[in-house]
Amino acid sequence: MPPTKGALILGGALAAASGADADGVAQARDFGAEMGARAYSKDYELQADALGTVIAWNAGYDPERGALFFTRLPDPGHSFLGTHPANGERIAVVHRVTAALRKGTFRGF
Repeated sequence: MPPTKGALILGGALAAASGADADGVAQARDFGAEMGARAYSKDYELQADALGTVIAWNAGYDPERGALFFTRLPDPGHSFLGTHPANGERIAVVHRVTAALRKGTFRGF
């Protein structure tokens, strides 16, 4: 079961077990869904960074130079409610994918 659906069910079930009324169960369910979606969001951001690396490489640009952009952004770190991964994680993805492209070992996603 995807984390979003699992978190949604868990949030609602915990609220119901604690004696919450229908509105309380709905709020807990929605909160659980939001937390699950945030976990997916960070994974999607890293996948987008990897894809952007390939696109930049194929267009003749240096993806590692482009990744320096992340050093100019405030680092979201590992904030509990954050939707973006830490800048260091994003830079590491660009480095890994670029290294594989240079070696000719990149085989896609």
